[in-house]
Amino acid sequence: MPANVPLVVLAHRPLFPLFPDWEWATRDGQRAIDVLAGRDNVTVFYGHIHQEHHFTTGRVAHHSARSLVFPLPAPGSVPKKGPLPWDPSSPDHGLGWRAVAMQGASARVTEVAFR
Repeated sequence: MPANVPLVVLAHRPLFPLFPDWEWATRDGQRAIDVLAGRDNVTVFYGHIHQEHHFTTGRVAHHSARSLVFPLPAPGSVPKKGPLPWDPSSPDHGLGWRAVAMQGASARVTEVAFR
């Protein structure tokens, strides 16, 4: 496949070490990033962290979405990772989903929150 063909990768965990203490990383993720770095247009969608997050490694864009079930705290913001308590003042409680559409050679990403 030519290097200029857009590539979308789906991963469970982030390929980069977002917060390894909470298992928010992929053990051989750097190897995958090194392989993907030779491409012109790569978008990686990952889950596991139950929150919206965006990160770039070189030309590789990484995106995660909110959870459909329960949100988790920001990485390292609390001593132990666990579901956030219900907040009645939060209209969406940090829940939502991601919509992805291709626009030419780029993936357009939309975060959708429950309302």
